[in-house]
Amino acid sequence: MDTSKKTEDDTIRDPAESGYVSTRPRGTRSRRTWTFNVRNLVAEDIRALDEFFMSSSYAARGGNSFLFPNLLPNWSFEFLALSAIDLVSGWSIASSATQESINLSTTSLADGTQAVSFATVAGQAVTAATTVSGGLNADSPIPCTPGEVYVFTGQVNASQGTLAGGVLGSNVIVAFFDSNGNALSTLAGTAATIGGGWQSYGYQFTVPANANSFSVTISVTLTNSTGATITLDGSASVGWDCVGCALQTPLTPYGRMVGSQPLGCLVRFSSLPEVADIGWGNGVKVYGCKLELQEV
Repeated sequence: MDTSKKTEDDTIRDPAESGYVSTRPRGTRSRRTWTFNVRNLVAEDIRALDEFFMSSSYAARGGNSFLFPNLLPNWSFEFLALSAIDLVSGWSIASSATQESINLSTTSLADGTQAVSFATVAGQAVTAATTVSGGLNADSPIPCTPGEVYVFTGQVNASQGTLAGGVLGSNVIVAFFDSNGNALSTLAGTAATIGGGWQSYGYQFTVPANANSFSVTISVTLTNSTGATITLDGSASVGWDCVGCALQTPLTPYGRMVGSQPLGCLVRFSSLPEVADIGWGNGVKVYGCKLELQEV
């Protein structure tokens, strides 16, 4: 990826007859613009970019702001697993229970052709006063610095089914590690809303002292706080799609993909993405794309 940056020139210049020029800023701030040239994209990448750019739910062309880049791999779960340990490329099952199944869904989606589905298993039971849980973990830890503020976002579709109230829950778990990879602490986002179809989920968190990296896990729990065993009928489920994580503060100029930090500010598309057919690679047609993003 090639990256360039320019800063908006909003200077007002008033030339005088004597040859001097008086200058002053037009506003209290100027906006930065980044241009990215990305190569070796496949058709699915272009489709996902086009959908993200055109959809009124996402970028709405240049109408809506977003964080860039997304530090989580395969954020829409479109690419299949490349190894036996992954459920989908870049994501592995961190924990599971016999009462839950963790699979890919091609029917209930917020974006693209696949989403992750956590579903209860009919016939299994949750004993009284116990909690079972399952989790999907992003394989790659994210480097960080204490005091940085990150934002996790996603789309969640949680259906209680016929379970008794208070049984189903889902959120994001962030685990922090020191420079030697030792676990330090964890943070949990607020529980996702149950019912109502696909809904936006957001969680903002601050990196604690001594943390050098963190990992992200999507968690689903089944809690039985009653005095009797609950037998599951398979009607409860939680779908996750369009997940993302980006640095919000401090503001930094370049994306981690080019060796530095992600853009720490909200941006919008300032021009239509330009896509070009650049040939073939390993028997697959590949494309290049030029993106221009402007600070909000």
